[in-house]
Amino acid sequence: MPPKSKSSSTRKTPASILQKLQNSPGGYYAATPKLIRHVEYFIGGWDGNILVSKGGGLRPTEFIIRSVFEISRNDFNFTPDANFNPSNVFHGRFADVKLSCQLTAGRDNAFRFSSEDFPDFIDNLAHFEGLIPRAAEYEKLSVVHNSLGQRSVKLTHSLFEANKEDRQDTASEVDRGDNRSTNGLNPDFDIATWPVADRCKGHLHSLVSTHIICPLPAYDLDHKLIVPSEYESKLKGALVEVHMVFGHHHIKSAKHDIFTAILRELTILSPPAAVPSSPFKRRRLDAGPLSAS
Repeated sequence: MPPKSKSSSTRKTPASILQKLQNSPGGYYAATPKLIRHVEYFIGGWDGNILVSKGGGLRPTEFIIRSVFEISRNDFNFTPDANFNPSNVFHGRFADVKLSCQLTAGRDNAFRFSSEDFPDFIDNLAHFEGLIPRAAEYEKLSVVHNSLGQRSVKLTHSLFEANKEDRQDTASEVDRGDNRSTNGLNPDFDIATWPVADRCKGHLHSLVSTHIICPLPAYDLDHKLIVPSEYESKLKGALVEVHMVFGHHHIKSAKHDIFTAILRELTILSPPAAVPSSPFKRRRLDAGPLSAS
């Protein structure tokens, strides 16, 4: 009998993954009842507010929530340039671009807890949003979305970060994300060779000297960092373990309260399912109707 590969021998079962999510230190299972009891907002001003563990004192720690989700094929912007279009005035500056995707309840029967616990996760997010008092004239932009009767949660990740010497050091340690260094990574993760669409290349070039690139902290089945050219093929439709934090921005000019789920780590548990095939595709039209054969 051939020896097991390193990846297959270290891969965990759904039961062991759930146990780890529920019981290991460093975060809370997203569907844990009444998570609101454990949290408060760290008020960050211009940099927004971030949910932290209650009672953190002078050194607050991010409140990490984690679970298993399926990445929706709809509204998928976990691409190397987030599908940024410079001609779209609503996209803003390329330096501020955020990759995003929609998390849904998993449909893998082996990870049934993902779908069974998803409503409780949504309830916890609603309570987090409710902690922010909102003026009547302000519109709430929730992290929870509804599309065709399916609820999903928008997960985001900032693609760029200003060089330390080029930014004001007013951001709190709790929301800075300085652990996203590309030091020691292969050239696939270099900002100068980052694989963006042609429409974005000039914008990327202008940021090379002032910003660092922040690759997705996303790992494949063998726990290897996924290269940007494979973000879409490996992540779109995949079942994943996600660790995230929760944030809020108060935009006075637009009278908006914006809530965000921010990615801290993601690991693939099951690759994307195959797209449905059709016998009507790739056939000769002059061969007559397929239904007549």
